[in-house]
Amino acid sequence: MIVGMAMTVLAALGVSAASVPPAHAAQVITDIAYAPAQPSGSKGHLLDLYLPSTGITPRPLLIWHSGSAWTSDNGKEGADEIAAVFNPLGFAVAGVSVRSSGQATFPAQVHDIKGAIRWLRANAATYQLDPNRFAIMGDSSGGWLTEMATFSGGVTALEGTVGTTGVSSNVQVGLAFYSPTDFLQMNAQNLPTGGLDHNSPASPESLLVGCPIQTCPDKVAQANPMTYVDANDPPLLFLHGQADFLVPHGQSVLLYNRIKAQCGTGTFVSVPGADHMKVQIMDPAHYGTETVRTTTGCGETVGTGTLNATWANFATFLRGGLKLGTSCEVTYSTGVWNGAFNGSVVIRNTGTTPISGWTVTWTWSGNQQITSAWNATVTQTGAQVVARDAGHNSYIGPGSSQSLGFSATATGTNDIPAQFKVNNLACTRVPA
Repeated sequence: MIVGMAMTVLAALGVSAASVPPAHAAQVITDIAYAPAQPSGSKGHLLDLYLPSTGITPRPLLIWHSGSAWTSDNGKEGADEIAAVFNPLGFAVAGVSVRSSGQATFPAQVHDIKGAIRWLRANAATYQLDPNRFAIMGDSSGGWLTEMATFSGGVTALEGTVGTTGVSSNVQVGLAFYSPTDFLQMNAQNLPTGGLDHNSPASPESLLVGCPIQTCPDKVAQANPMTYVDANDPPLLFLHGQADFLVPHGQSVLLYNRIKAQCGTGTFVSVPGADHMKVQIMDPAHYGTETVRTTTGCGETVGTGTLNATWANFATFLRGGLKLGTSCEVTYSTGVWNGAFNGSVVIRNTGTTPISGWTVTWTWSGNQQITSAWNATVTQTGAQVVARDAGHNSYIGPGSSQSLGFSATATGTNDIPAQFKVNNLACTRVPA
């Protein structure tokens, strides 16, 4: 009975109640079948898409899966709340469901998320998604699924044949909240005040793998995200509360140590006093107290309070992993003659991660009309201008810059545009 109650608590903490679709979404498409239902009538092969009304296309995509201790086949719930944050930033959001442990045991859940990723990538053009910029996020068992998808790119045994095949299931960056990793060590890592009996035949972990976990260590190892960590994995940001009663904080400690040992790229935010809920992980009362460990290329930095658990910081991390840019400056200059002018736009990457592929947007305040351009493909609709890199100049390393030029006509005022954005990120304008 106690285990059953605990599983119910896990599900309640991981799954948000459905709410009204966000007003900022230009289009919300629900219950898309990325593969046939299995078993019939189940919801584990459905996804919802939230497409923003703002930003450039093609759009980066953030995939969300809500935790439930693997007991629910409706993990796409809660994606509306994620879309409320990320749609205004130009991200499309996909809420993805996978089969529950009662419907299929591991590795079915990983096969499902990979099937959904393949479907989304195969249909990227239809929904104006950028197939090279897929991020994934989840909490609890959804965090576990996030880590499995992030680390197991190219692992044939976990690919499966669910739905669309022949398309990459890789993601480019992951973000996970309080996820389990090594099931066999969970009981030993429980808080001194107690925790779940993860070794029980009826524990969430045992039900996932289809056997009492201590009796089938080989299968448990296959379900351990750490098994697949190597130096070539995408970056992962993961957060865990030190007072987590349901999934021990030590599970993320193990993962961080594994990433560091493999010379991978990861950032681990350890939050004192936080239990197994995003609201506690993100509680402003903890700002400035988190221990933040970052490892990349076998190096490590450790700080206190250097990364607060805020949506703004999460968005910055995801943008960096997707190589969209996290900070930029633009220098704009013109040379004017009768009724016409030449313009130059210099983009400087002031962030710490590269920009790979860029689009600059701005809006004129007058009657300017671009007639030709170089070092970019430029289109204008009304007063809005969209300039995309020319291919040869698509990469802007940290501290580096690229430029574009254009000729235009103008009548009346010819003021400098009020704002320039690079990949939907507002840049600081620097005087010429």
